[in-house]
Amino acid sequence: MFLNQNFNPKIESIILLSEPLTDWFARNQETMAYFELTHMGCLHFEESAMVSNDIRVLGRMANHALTWLEGNYALTQMERAEGATSAIAGLYELEKDGLTEQAKKLYAIDVELEKTETPKTKVLTKKNGTKNRRPGKGHRRH
Repeated sequence: MFLNQNFNPKIESIILLSEPLTDWFARNQETMAYFELTHMGCLHFEESAMVSNDIRVLGRMANHALTWLEGNYALTQMERAEGATSAIAGLYELEKDGLTEQAKKLYAIDVELEKTETPKTKVLTKKNGTKNRRPGKGHRRH
């Protein structure tokens, strides 16, 4: 995924840590860029009567997700990605009844996918068939 140039380029690496978050941004980033929902604090349509409820909800989702991704918190990148995913999922559950069918498809995020994924650990096997528990060269002092 390539993040639209209107977003902070530093958040792309965080987004890519979560498959559901990557998928959500891939589906919605162009609409977010068009309506200038590309930075935290992007709630400028909240009081506008000229904008549909779908765009208002996308603005809230974008604001919550980007606050997690861009904020100065003492969190790991993975914790930021998980927080953004949870924020989007929570808002979707609250707002889905007021969304159009098209928006429901675009704004949904599959958090179950993230919960079922297991961390990929790589165990290297030595030539003699035993497992190498210390990947890398690991020089010993003699």
